[in-house]
Amino acid sequence: MREHEGVRNTAGSAPTRRTRRRSLLVPSPTQITESGFVAVDFETANRMGGVSACQLAMVKVHDGHIVDRLNTLIRPPEGWDSFEFTYLHGISAADVVDAPLWANIADGVSQFVDGATVYAHNAAFDSRVWRQLDEYFGTTTLPSPFFCSYRTAQRLIPGLPNYKLPTVLNACAPTYRLNHHRADSDAEACALIVCQLQRLADDGRWF
Repeated sequence: MREHEGVRNTAGSAPTRRTRRRSLLVPSPTQITESGFVAVDFETANRMGGVSACQLAMVKVHDGHIVDRLNTLIRPPEGWDSFEFTYLHGISAADVVDAPLWANIADGVSQFVDGATVYAHNAAFDSRVWRQLDEYFGTTTLPSPFFCSYRTAQRLIPGLPNYKLPTVLNACAPTYRLNHHRADSDAEACALIVCQLQRLADDGRWF
């Protein structure tokens, strides 16, 4: 028997309404209004996985204002350093020759986050990159909670044609000039999106 409209009817029991489960990538109404957060974006060299990360940018926000930034190139380790996505982000092997390995910046990254809630636009990707870097290099820096501005925008701004970063940014901060697939620009765009989502939540628009 097919379930319909979230109601299951089984023999010998009364119909029960199935509650909508909140994704772990979406903050609760209390979490979305926290005054401080960090927006993050990774770029990777290739499709081999997160260990090929070649750029990381983070933007720290407090009370709706950007208060700090971190932006660094990352040198992928040998065997992970084939640059397949240069056409997207403009970063080549030559650009990262003198860049640090993840192990050399992990402590500074952790200190920058400093226990704050973290957001990314498509957090499933960025959190996976971060986790794989930790696993490969033996570091323990993956923050929690780690929320997704893409998924949260779907809840708070229904009806957009899609929820790609440029589309959601245009709905939330249309004057920002995005340099898409540059981690520093994408992270700032994510921060601006979350700031607007916080304002919408404060106005009582929730899910």
